[in-house]
Amino acid sequence: MLSSLVRIIPKSDEQEPDAEDIFTSALGLVFTDDAQNFFGDQDTLVAYRSRRLDKELLFCTADPLGEVERRKFAHYVWNSSILMAEHIGGKPDSLTWRAPDESNKKAFDENVQWWLNEEEQTTWNVTGERVLELGAGAGLAGIMALLMQAEEVVLSDYPAPTILETLRQNIAGNVPNGLQAEKRVQVQGHTWGELDTAFATAKTHHFTRVLAADCLWMSYEHANLVKSMSHFLSLDTKARVHVIAGFHTGRAKVASFFQDVLSATDLIIESIWECNTDGRRRAWDASRPEDDSGERKKWLIVAVLKRGVGG
Repeated sequence: MLSSLVRIIPKSDEQEPDAEDIFTSALGLVFTDDAQNFFGDQDTLVAYRSRRLDKELLFCTADPLGEVERRKFAHYVWNSSILMAEHIGGKPDSLTWRAPDESNKKAFDENVQWWLNEEEQTTWNVTGERVLELGAGAGLAGIMALLMQAEEVVLSDYPAPTILETLRQNIAGNVPNGLQAEKRVQVQGHTWGELDTAFATAKTHHFTRVLAADCLWMSYEHANLVKSMSHFLSLDTKARVHVIAGFHTGRAKVASFFQDVLSATDLIIESIWECNTDGRRRAWDASRPEDDSGERKKWLIVAVLKRGVGG
């Protein structure tokens, strides 16, 4: 499960997770029909074990100030970000991996289907690419892209000081000093759809990879999100937008992005499928009957977008 790649660490050695934190983290084990789809709070660190890098990355999450910031839900690490980090990292060279809470290595499950085939991996490869992460949250996907040798990475999110400072802290904690000194990574405030700022003007059609993990739950922001995707995406025919989103807020919201909003832009779907937290794939079906809440949290949509002909 995706949750097996994550563990929660108290920020203070004296601090013990409270009963609610322990219960929430164990939901997927206690109730096998339920799945944990987000992790972290202001008192803990989220540790993600990258099997590709064979190392653990530590992320703090934002402590939102006020209802506007809290509604951005940037104060969690979501399953979508974990799966995107796995796709960006690619299949491990070795068929063994060190679990986050185990000292010994064990064979990894070859049947896990979230690994990409050779053709898909070429599309997801970020080596040498210019990468923008929209709605970065804790910045897991973008930081993973940098560690996989992206040429440039910009982590962007709603321009709230608490959110942006969290991204800077996570860069400082996970990115080698050499990469920071080369200024290959930066944090940028960006409100989706606002394209007349200095940043948006300077980076028009600049990025060859645009990442968006769990950014589809706000239907009223879909049009603005697509505007930002199209604006920042390079005109190079190999440029791509990578989208992963959970169904925890309902299939209808996700479907509206791909069926209604996207169809009115110059972006088209190159590939799309559904994947659950155990790695099982199935075809994307916008009309699939809505699952119950527990089952719904297990499933995510994975899509790659590109410019259409004449876009």
